[in-house]
Amino acid sequence: MKEEHLFDPTIAYLEKEGYSILEQHRGLEHGTDIVATKDGRKFLLELKGGSQPYVDFGTMIYQVMKEMDGLSTDRYALVVSENFRKYAARCKFSLQKLGINVYIVNENGVELLF
Repeated sequence: MKEEHLFDPTIAYLEKEGYSILEQHRGLEHGTDIVATKDGRKFLLELKGGSQPYVDFGTMIYQVMKEMDGLSTDRYALVVSENFRKYAARCKFSLQKLGINVYIVNENGVELLF
């Protein structure tokens, strides 16, 4: 599943969960892919699909970490296609320590992995 196919299901999921979408940066636009808000807290999400999960997963972790601020109450997440599942599972401990959630988008919709 390509990255552009992750946006619409993720946005629908977030809106169903009560989030308002503040920003979307699709394609080659600069910035966090999706910025949402709920209860006064921002939720920053980086999305990756494609066929090179072993390269792209590390890139997206960096993209989220460079936005993190120890003083803010913002939330962070990675949103990936099914072929990233094993890479996310391998990094579960570290990502949880950093407070980064992982969502999987597949034919069944959006799943919170952790």
